Amino acid sequence: IRKLKRREAVVSTQSTGEVSMDMEYAMRIGELQKKVNTNLYTVGWYSSGIIINEYSSLIHAFYKCQCPTPVHLTIDTLMTNQKMKINTHITLPIGVKNGTEGCIFTPVPYTIQGAEAEQVSLKFFQQLRGSKKTPNFNDQEQIINCCDEMISQIGVVLGHIKQVLAGEAPADKELGRQIMEVVQAVPNLESDTITNMLNSHMQDLLAVEYLTYLTRQQLAVSARLNQIL
Repeated sequence: IRKLKRREAVVSTQSTGEVSMDMEYAMRIGELQKKVNTNLYTVGWYSSGIIINEYSSLIHAFYKCQCPTPVHLTIDTLMTNQKMKINTHITLPIGVKNGTEGCIFTPVPYTIQGAEAEQVSLKFFQQLRGSKKTPNFNDQEQIINCCDEMISQIGVVLGHIKQVLAGEAPADKELGRQIMEVVQAVPNLESDTITNMLNSHMQDLLAVEYLTYLTRQQLAVSARLNQIL
């Protein structure tokens, strides 16, 4: 399993029968990344296109020196059929032993995962598809929408649990284990404690907004005084 967390762009140019890329830059940027985080290492390379040709094999051969089995990620930046198609490939050797050898790109499965904050932003922008209105990202509205969605999901889970208890649906041990892990992850807090936490957070937020307002006013006054003087 390979996890892609960061990427760095390396410019390459293609001409008849050959491809050129800044290998020194690619190696240098990889070394700098390892100095920042020793857990990061090269897992492959990507290209802004879905076409794999003879130049892909040449670039892939370079990254084989960086990692044993590099993954080639292709991204359809032209948005064919209004979709950004993504494919992942690895190479398998082909040819005759002690003779002509080559490689073939074979597709491999992949999954896209994102943090909860990223998912909220993506869902917000998906709602704007086909809309000409100016987006207004209101934090309070997003929190309300997330809470409504969570309540709806809890209702679905409770409905399934009631069906299992009534014998209307078969029991699933793995699903029950996952539900138990979710329940245990929720902190056991009284409603008064949660209310006090929210009120404290709101007071801190209001204090920050008030200080921001004062700072803006001071900057405006300072700018006007500079113009007068």
